[in-house]
Amino acid sequence: MIRVVLVVLLTGTGFLHASPAWAQWTQGKAGKVWLKSAMFWQRTGQEFDAVGNRRERIDQGTSNSRAIFTDVIVGLHPRLDLWLQIPFLDLAFSSPAEDLHSRGFGDVRAWLRWQPVQLGASTPLALRVGAKAPLGFSPLDVTIVPLGEGQWDLEVFGEIGHSFWPAPIYAELWAGYRARFANATTLKDPGGEYVFLLEGGVNPSTRTLLKATLDGFAGRNWIVEGIETSSSRRILTLQLGGAVQVVGPVWVEAGGRYPLAGRTFPAGAQLVLGLSGRLR
Repeated sequence: MIRVVLVVLLTGTGFLHASPAWAQWTQGKAGKVWLKSAMFWQRTGQEFDAVGNRRERIDQGTSNSRAIFTDVIVGLHPRLDLWLQIPFLDLAFSSPAEDLHSRGFGDVRAWLRWQPVQLGASTPLALRVGAKAPLGFSPLDVTIVPLGEGQWDLEVFGEIGHSFWPAPIYAELWAGYRARFANATTLKDPGGEYVFLLEGGVNPSTRTLLKATLDGFAGRNWIVEGIETSSSRRILTLQLGGAVQVVGPVWVEAGGRYPLAGRTFPAGAQLVLGLSGRLR
């Protein structure tokens, strides 16, 4: 069966300055709006197999995945934000046997993030809860590249950040759990996933940022038509990138995401380009 997967975890981390005013990272006031649009591109014929070996695809196929993720963050209260993420996907697969292509909107995610505690001026704690709605096209036809998995997810994350101001450095950690519900149409149950993100950044100047992000997840074996398989999804990815403030509140970001290890997952690197800024 052909399977083309594009998963970009936790996009919308943001361009975070190291000053206390930016440390973990709610909008700080009702009505403030932050916007980010990021493009991801991955072309690969490699994958991690079910036991974690990196290899060429056994069908000699190549996936060409492009996506634009738009994140909108709205301040509802000085310590409460609403996040919305809308992906537009352009997915293609080619092999000696066939060429497939799908384009359209994928599954939409929404979160609420609450900052209940702040340890001093520079170490806030936050709780994030959210859901993924199965709005992407997820057909039963295995000759069509799916734009979604056709099932709901619920997520809960704890977050902690720290600014080392006056040193222009920050660090943050997210850790949580994603409950993934069964798809009643395909009879596939992907189970839950433990998710994490660890990031550090430095401002070489007031208008530039360099950052490194290690993120990933580990899921349990899928259940298909009531039978547990030996296939589980895992990925560990390193992202290296930088950002420049180009005009007013607008930042431009560029970088790459490099898969370090995984199971049942594409193994190619991703190019990342993005724009972000506060609208008000």
